[in-house]
Amino acid sequence: MIELDVAIVGGGFSGCAVAAQLARHAPPSFSLALFEPDELGRGAAYGTRHSEHLLNTRAHQMSLYPDDPEHFVRWLGVRAGRKDFVSRRLYGEYVGDVAGRTFARARFAVVEDRVGSVRRSERGGFVVESALGRRFEARSVVLATGNPSPNDRFLPSEVLQHSGYVGDPWRFDYRVVDGHVLVIGSGLTALDALVAMETSGYRGVVHMLSRHGRFPELHADGVSYDVIPALDTHSARTVLRSFRRHVEQAQQRGFDWRSVVDAVRPEAEAMWRRLSPVEQQRFERHLRAHWERHRHRAPQEVEAVRRRLERRGSLISYAGRLAEMRLGTVTIATRGGEAVALRPDWIVNCSGVGGARTMAKNPLLRAMRTDGLLQPDSRGVGLRVERDLAAIGAAGRRIEGLWVVGPPVRGSRFEATAVPELSAMAEQVALRVVQAARPEGQLA
Repeated sequence: MIELDVAIVGGGFSGCAVAAQLARHAPPSFSLALFEPDELGRGAAYGTRHSEHLLNTRAHQMSLYPDDPEHFVRWLGVRAGRKDFVSRRLYGEYVGDVAGRTFARARFAVVEDRVGSVRRSERGGFVVESALGRRFEARSVVLATGNPSPNDRFLPSEVLQHSGYVGDPWRFDYRVVDGHVLVIGSGLTALDALVAMETSGYRGVVHMLSRHGRFPELHADGVSYDVIPALDTHSARTVLRSFRRHVEQAQQRGFDWRSVVDAVRPEAEAMWRRLSPVEQQRFERHLRAHWERHRHRAPQEVEAVRRRLERRGSLISYAGRLAEMRLGTVTIATRGGEAVALRPDWIVNCSGVGGARTMAKNPLLRAMRTDGLLQPDSRGVGLRVERDLAAIGAAGRRIEGLWVVGPPVRGSRFEATAVPELSAMAEQVALRVVQAARPEGQLA
């Protein structure tokens, strides 16, 4: 059995970021294995086949290192400017390049295999077994399994069984799409689907369905707000009221509302924790979608595709829900009370990242939950973790040496999908892993 200081499960952005931070902070004797059967640095976010898919954040905010915000911009060189929205495939090359340099270090290795099981060892660490049966004993384990598939529990079974159903919109090759398309959702992923279809030569009609029929707000050039907004966190309602007050004050001074949203972002986690659990639930039910639409904005180039399709009659949007599917015909119940019947050749689920129930489809996470090593958060959005990202297992007990990074901690963290938050998580966990590997009594 191979002994390790840490095993990292997953080689997308989060897993590579943790490894890169460990390369900076761990001593020369430190040993690491990262388990990833596919190309490093891609994952769901940057594994797209379409070069036209753009980042939804400007280049100067996409550094893998929190203490070196211009790192990605320097890597780009003359290929793009610091305020550009660059290709997600190009960003995947950046993460892969950082990973390549990271794993040139001695005692750092990539295991090109999936993890089949993670169990407690008799010595207090973990036994990690790959799908091919290789066994490792690790002092610590970092779960960086990335985005779960979109939620599909609300969809009729006939939709899931449809020959044209696309359950993973991030890695799908849209060049095969023809005929009539139903896109479920109207967020950033849905806009990416439109971009991919148009650039692939699709000339049919796309029907886009979401609860409210709204699209993400747009990025715009503007000056950074010179105030850190202090929001009233007594309740979800007071958060909204105080935010609107800050926007009004900012606009009176010539600032755009986007600058206020961006100014709130660094303080959002602390403000979220000041809300009571009941008020957090109210925020999730009534305000989360509103916040996401303003916080996760679309580049103008992406919005231009949607408008172009609408102008030529190739995109029809509905506000409502998918009521049923029978014998190949979908019935949409609109918010206005109308019933619309469609016969789609393709159905693309862009309803957003799934929660804990969707994660249960992952055999590894399901088995670890059965073994008491993992537990969903109270709202079923993600996995329950401590503030330092240590996993919380059965009966609410902390699992020493087991860490969770990235989208699976949604629900325990306010933001867990964007690069600035993910890179900060990676650094936080790397420092804790190094501390756990340090001989007892040794000072930093």
